[in-house]
Amino acid sequence: MTLKIRGAENRAGARVRITGNGPRTRATESGQRTTDSGQRTADSGRGTSVVYFQHRVLPSPTKRRQMKVSSRKLGLLAALLMSSPAAAQKRPMTFNDFAAVRGVSDPQISPSGASVLYAVRTTDLAHNRRTTATFIIPSGGGTPRQFPSGSINASEARWSPDGKSVAFIADDQLWIAAADGSGARRVTNMSGGVSGTVWSPTGDRVAVVSSVYPDCADDACNAARAKAEADNPVKAHIADQLMYRHWTAWTGNTRSHVFVVPVAGGTAVDINRGANYDTPPGPFGGSEGYAFSPDGKEVAFTAKDQGREDAWSTDLNLYTVSVDGGTPVVITGSNHGADANPVYTPDGTWILYQSQAHAGFESDRGRLMAYDRSAKTSTELLPKWDRTSDSYSVTSAGDAVVISAEDAARNKLFRITHTASGWTPSPQLIVGKMNNVSPSMSRNGHTIAWVRDAADHPAEVYVAALGASGMTAMRQLSHENDALVSQLALSPAEDFWFKSANGDSVQGMLVRPPNWHAGKKYPVLLLIHGGPQGAWFDQWHGRWNMSLFASTGMAVVLINPRGSTGYGQKFEDEVSKDWGDKAYTDIMNGLDAALARNSWLDSTRMGAAGGSFGGYMTNWMEGHSTRFKALFTHSGVYNLEAMYGGTEEVWFPEWEYGGPYWDKAAMASQYRVYSPHLYAANFKTPMLISHGELDYRIPYSEGMSMFTALQKQNIPSRLIIWPDEGHWIAKPLNQKLWWSEALGWFGKYLQ
Repeated sequence: MTLKIRGAENRAGARVRITGNGPRTRATESGQRTTDSGQRTADSGRGTSVVYFQHRVLPSPTKRRQMKVSSRKLGLLAALLMSSPAAAQKRPMTFNDFAAVRGVSDPQISPSGASVLYAVRTTDLAHNRRTTATFIIPSGGGTPRQFPSGSINASEARWSPDGKSVAFIADDQLWIAAADGSGARRVTNMSGGVSGTVWSPTGDRVAVVSSVYPDCADDACNAARAKAEADNPVKAHIADQLMYRHWTAWTGNTRSHVFVVPVAGGTAVDINRGANYDTPPGPFGGSEGYAFSPDGKEVAFTAKDQGREDAWSTDLNLYTVSVDGGTPVVITGSNHGADANPVYTPDGTWILYQSQAHAGFESDRGRLMAYDRSAKTSTELLPKWDRTSDSYSVTSAGDAVVISAEDAARNKLFRITHTASGWTPSPQLIVGKMNNVSPSMSRNGHTIAWVRDAADHPAEVYVAALGASGMTAMRQLSHENDALVSQLALSPAEDFWFKSANGDSVQGMLVRPPNWHAGKKYPVLLLIHGGPQGAWFDQWHGRWNMSLFASTGMAVVLINPRGSTGYGQKFEDEVSKDWGDKAYTDIMNGLDAALARNSWLDSTRMGAAGGSFGGYMTNWMEGHSTRFKALFTHSGVYNLEAMYGGTEEVWFPEWEYGGPYWDKAAMASQYRVYSPHLYAANFKTPMLISHGELDYRIPYSEGMSMFTALQKQNIPSRLIIWPDEGHWIAKPLNQKLWWSEALGWFGKYLQ
């Protein structure tokens, strides 16, 4: 279940139910004590250098005499050392620190390269909410200021082609302001709200997305229909076909359509008018799903129009349509995998897009394709490159494409160039250390801004010059989290490789506990990622934050087993129809490799945790291993047959398990082999279970079924059901309890 994600604000009023036969109060207090103590001492499911900071300690008086250091010199040395940040012991991170991290994202460099807009998300624990605002900063450095002003919380800010204006979203509507923030004015007033700002290259229109009733001719109709639904006391869900709910919401009567909005004012045009599909497809599609042609006369967009097959088809297509509306033309109909995310080349000759060749497989390699608008044919640009092109942008001259792709536990930036003989067949790596996403280039392509983070480094905006040889003059531009991070004892992720099933090389990472000391034994927490086509990255994770797990004194081990992204499609494919075999072997071999190379890891005090597929694997371990003292499963699959009937994206279990459970071959080779519930008689390890009631990807009955099996066998266990959460725990106060429970559980059994 690999996903591309868009952030969402959270409502207040969180509720929670907790049940269990374990010492509930003690477990909760344990996690809370850990959090409070750190405070008194003083925040993703598809080869970085390690630097340690050594804290210098002044010699004892005896040593001073032995060293024959004069008192005056020693005083000067002491003053110097005590004034150094390294002299003071940094403190472990607490949940309040984690929540205080300012979430930096979405950098947008101005056409001239002189300034950068970027978004900052902040958390208000007291009011259980998050807020996003936009800031602007000179690309040469300086003090950022809120854009357009301190009284407007803007998001999705985008420069006009001439750099004189900025379009943005505020209060769910489209606004435009001058480049200095003055003259901000609201452009739309749509009842369904808008999002996804995209400028036309001609500068006279902006495309946005709004929720509409497809059969409504105007917004007055949309508003009236929405009011009638809200006022109706009957809230029954009625379905005639599958995909009747998706992610965390029931499929209602509205659809997401693209509107072309005149900047000077006037009527917005619904270019998908009457369409009974979403543009872009839900639940996470954003402005990457549509684009204007260079002359501003056409829009290419991504949509899925498979009727009753929507639930088991992955066939997305690209369409083109006039900016004035009309009948869309499909341009990728011959491919039955997913085709998405169009980008026009500046001369209008090509449309670049991402394409998956295999129908029904959501995690197939995303090929970078070029559609010839004249010949109406498509060509793969990098047929020998065994990576997925996650995002891509073209220089204004059309001579280069910058690509963001996953590779060996990092998101990296690559570049291909266009010469007289065509596109270069192999991409050039332009930045690979740490984790790098969301590149944005100036008009001339000589300056680039992007977001960078790591396990010990929250996301910040970076800028660099981009020349023929790659990046130069690279520097951190934003410093939103520097003051906080300077107080915290954070350990970098350390890479290691090992041989596993079939003799293949597999990558893992290790994060040491804060203020680690040689000669001391530390308990171990093994984290298992979701997907299964996903990966652990050297990143500052917004939910499964490895530094916060390590904060209580645990070493964190993370393995990217078979199925992980960023290691080639063959490696990724080898988890499908094999959930409990090679991937499980990789994880266990990786844990053994970490133990063998680090004698300070205490193999007698180990726990494991994971979510989604990681939750499945934790459930699988419950029935197949007794080496762990405690387990924590979040939104995990427990019964494969029940999962097939309950999930909304039916294509997923059909691909992963080889078909529906009434298929005899699939039943014999998958459902009756790799389902954790079949091994319930082997359960012995204390387990914490967490699941959201709004989780339509893996229904929360999976967590309750696991809990029942543990309780009936008198195995210490604890169940948390979140009535207002889905597959992820997102609301701030819910996250606080989630972390308190998780750290408290492992604190009880491992510390």
